[in-house]
Amino acid sequence: MQIPNQMDRGELEQRRRLEKLKQELFSKHLTKEARERLGNLRYAHPELAESVENMLLQSAMANRIKGLIDDDKLKELLNVISHPKDERKIVFNRKI
Repeated sequence: MQIPNQMDRGELEQRRRLEKLKQELFSKHLTKEARERLGNLRYAHPELAESVENMLLQSAMANRIKGLIDDDKLKELLNVISHPKDERKIVFNRKI
């Protein structure tokens, strides 16, 4: 019965390491206001916050983030993510 317990501990440890890595990268690449906005978003829309965090984490690990991401840049990113491209409608005009 100790195998599930060990898996739970391993999973918990992995989650802790990932959360610590996120916090380090966010403190390095996000301004205080942007971190606060991301924290507020985590409470209001956890799924959206997780997708933004993962995107930021991947970008930071790939060295694609240049400089700090301020609140305005984070708002733009959230706007792009939360409002995907508008669906295009095709209208057929028939000649009678």
